Amino acid sequence: MNKELKDFFEQFTPVVADIGKTIFEVTEKIMLPKKKMWIDHADKMITFGTEKNMKGEICYIKPLKDSVNLGFFHGAKLNDPKNLLQGTGKSLRHIKFKKKEDIDLDGVKQLLETALNEHNVRQ
Repeated sequence: MNKELKDFFEQFTPVVADIGKTIFEVTEKIMLPKKKMWIDHADKMITFGTEKNMKGEICYIKPLKDSVNLGFFHGAKLNDPKNLLQGTGKSLRHIKFKKKEDIDLDGVKQLLETALNEHNVRQ
């Protein structure tokens, strides 16, 4: 993990930072080098995709006060057999992680791969 990412996670509590780093590691393995990653310091989130717009963005990691969201910009279209996604918006969906032990790595990987494939079809 590079210095910019370490500095990004240091602004959160140790518990939230640990969850965020775990989600980042899984997301990074699936998204990079196929897609780009950028840190939005103003919104305190890490985004993956091809460009900074709704069409080009695939997913984001958003640490909060006591949890971390892994969000999907086109999550409403995703097949979610484990019912991990939350939200009722027209397009956005997310998974909320409050404890590292609750992370379903297989389910997260499956959703990330599905989101990546869905993005490739849209492009």
